[in-house]
Amino acid sequence: MRAATSKVSGSPTRPTARLVVPTLSQDPHVLVAACDAGVREARERQLRASGLRVRLARTGFEAIVKASYYLPSLILLDASLGSEEVEETNRLLATCPSTAHIPIVRLTPRRRVPRRMIEHLTAVSSVL
Repeated sequence: MRAATSKVSGSPTRPTARLVVPTLSQDPHVLVAACDAGVREARERQLRASGLRVRLARTGFEAIVKASYYLPSLILLDASLGSEEVEETNRLLATCPSTAHIPIVRLTPRRRVPRRMIEHLTAVSSVL
């Protein structure tokens, strides 16, 4: 038989503030992961010049954490991370339920982000 339970407090419960995590519709942006500071800055400059919001990560682990929290529209993994780290980061992002839907693009060294990709992202951003 269950013991009788009683209310601990008779005071009304106030609603608490809820954590609002940005989604694609609220904050479209690109996450760039690159170990090399010069590469990060160059990619950030190129994307911002096209009117996109950019977040940066210095490691694959940082990219996973930021992608899970901010939910970017696209994740760019630069070759400066190293092939093993790019592979592992890509695998973890693709299997994580919160980031599995986000497209991931591997960027080759010393090449700009493809213009077609930027045009697609800016078109999506302007619709939202």
